Amino acid sequence: MIKVLNSEKFIKENRCLGPISIPQIFMGNSYAYHPQGLLSEDIFGLDGSPERSKKYSWIDLNCEVIHPILFDTLDKRIERKIISILSGDKSFSLSNDGSLIEDPNGELDGFSSFIKNIHNIRFREDEKESDRNKIINMIYGNIKKDLFFISRLIIVPPRYREIMIPEKEGEKPEIGELNSLYRKIIIQANQLKSVSGSIFDILSFRMQLLLRELYELVRVIVSKKQGLVRNLLLGKRVDFSARAVITPNPELPLGTVGLPFKVACSIFEPILIYGLTNAPQARIIPEEFHATIKEVLGKEIDTDLLI
Repeated sequence: MIKVLNSEKFIKENRCLGPISIPQIFMGNSYAYHPQGLLSEDIFGLDGSPERSKKYSWIDLNCEVIHPILFDTLDKRIERKIISILSGDKSFSLSNDGSLIEDPNGELDGFSSFIKNIHNIRFREDEKESDRNKIINMIYGNIKKDLFFISRLIIVPPRYREIMIPEKEGEKPEIGELNSLYRKIIIQANQLKSVSGSIFDILSFRMQLLLRELYELVRVIVSKKQGLVRNLLLGKRVDFSARAVITPNPELPLGTVGLPFKVACSIFEPILIYGLTNAPQARIIPEEFHATIKEVLGKEIDTDLLI
C-alpha cells in the first residue's frame, strides 16, 4: 500500500536548512552559488564535500496542494471529477452520502472550497472487498492524519541534480530537468504570496500540476530502464555467465544440450585458467588449445606458472 512522506516531520528530524526561496542558481554573472538558491553552499555544504549528497532542503509552496502521489492515484484510479473541481472548470455539490454531483451553483468550484470540504467528500466504494476500496481507505487515512495536503516540498541533495558548468566562455550551463522544475515551483510559490481569491485557486492548481510533473520526472529518474535503481542496483553483470538464444539441433541425442565454445569458455573461465596453469595435466594439453582459449577469453596466460 502507498505510504506518503510527512514533509514537516522529515524537515524537523533531518534538521533541514531552508527554505529555498530564490530561483537563481548563481550570483549575478558569476558561477558562485547563490546563498539562498538551489545549490547554496550555505544550506547544502561546500561544493565537492560529502554533505552535498546527504543534506536536504525544502520549498515553502505558500499554498496547500494534494500530495503528488495521492493526487496521481486519486485522479487515475478513484475520481476524475477532482481535476474539474480543482481547475474550476465545473462546480459540484455534495449529496447526503458525500458523493460529488455536478451542479452549476455547487459550493465545490475551486481549490479552496475543495480543501474546506475534504472531510465531507466520500468516494464510491465497491460492494465487495477490492483494491479500489483499499486505496480509498488509504486516502481517508491520510486525510485523518493531515498528510493528504502538503505545503512544503522536500528538495533532494545537490549530488543527485548536479549541473554542467561550460568550459567555453559564452555558453550557458546545463541545469537539468529536475533543477528546472524546482525553479518553476519556486517562481510559482513566490507569485502565490501576493494573490487571493479566485487567482489564488488558479495558481494553486498550477502548483498542483507542477508537482505532478515533478513526481513523473522522479519516477522516470528512479524506476525506468535507465533509472537509478536498474543502473546502480539491478544493472550489474553476473561474473562467468553468458546469454544465448535456445535453438533446436536434431543431431543432438535426447537429454543433452550443446553449448557454443565461446559460451562454455565464459562459464568455465576459472576452471579453464586453473587447468591451463596449475593442473598436473597442463603440460600435456596441446599448444593449439592454449592458443584458442587465450583468443576466446582475451587473457594472457603466463606460461611461467605452468607446473
